[in-house]
Amino acid sequence: MEGTVTASLFFIVFGGFLTFTAILNWRHRREEKINLLEAAILKVAGTEPLPLTRLDRILQTFHIIMASIFGPFLLFLGIAMMVDQLGIIP
Repeated sequence: MEGTVTASLFFIVFGGFLTFTAILNWRHRREEKINLLEAAILKVAGTEPLPLTRLDRILQTFHIIMASIFGPFLLFLGIAMMVDQLGIIP
């Protein structure tokens, strides 16, 4: 029983994170962004970041689609497991 509650909490947190990531990335999908580590390295090197290639755009879109599918699914699964364990719905 306790393992199921832990798993459901994990699914809720991870599903919520994926859903949040999908929404955030969907809103800003046309912006070119780099992470902080890459920005620091480029600043030290004194160079500009390379432009995104077509493959980069395809993989970014794939990431958004997968997060949009699995995020709500895992969130729903975690909530359903929690409701089942707590016995809210008989």
